[in-house]
Amino acid sequence: MGEAGALIDLNQIVEHFLDEAVRLCRDDGGKQDDEIIAALNDRNQSTEARRNEVLKWLGYYRTLQGLNQVDRDAAAGEIVEFADARVPVVGSLSEAEIVDRFTSLHDRCGQAVRPKMDKTPRDLTSLTSKALWCCYPDAIPMYDSNARRALGVLSRLMGLDRPADGTPYTRFVSVWLNLYRRVERTIDDDRLGGYCYKVRVFDRILWIIGEPD
Repeated sequence: MGEAGALIDLNQIVEHFLDEAVRLCRDDGGKQDDEIIAALNDRNQSTEARRNEVLKWLGYYRTLQGLNQVDRDAAAGEIVEFADARVPVVGSLSEAEIVDRFTSLHDRCGQAVRPKMDKTPRDLTSLTSKALWCCYPDAIPMYDSNARRALGVLSRLMGLDRPADGTPYTRFVSVWLNLYRRVERTIDDDRLGGYCYKVRVFDRILWIIGEPD
């Protein structure tokens, strides 16, 4: 089934949830988001202070479960170093560019933390995607279970082709970008009330749609 057979209008859905998503972005974590973005951009702060901001923010978003303090400190240090080495980006990133940056940061964090008791690597997908958003808040989607669930439902209802190959993150980014490009104009600056990050608003809309209840 192609676009002509789509059962839903994605822009209408975005319109419906837009105001609630903006409110959540501003009131639920907005202050913390501003603080971590500022910390990663401020090289005049000490490394320890910036690492602590990273840990506070990752803790707020509950992405540190399963990591002891040594591993948490090591991952936060890698995130700060990655932020300092990044090339500034104005505007959007392509799918390949997002995946490349994700892979680079994911590998760094994966090498910094110890594997699980059974020697298998820890799943750092959510942690990495959220930390990457802090480095590129205008361009990077946040990977989580709600958003993934919402993308699956929406893409099915719209009759969109979804990638069968690749990692869960690469498949997520492919579908996310496909849908975001369709609604970017609907997430109008005049509706954001001064909030800066359109991609975060779309993520919040997906989060709302994907809530289990």
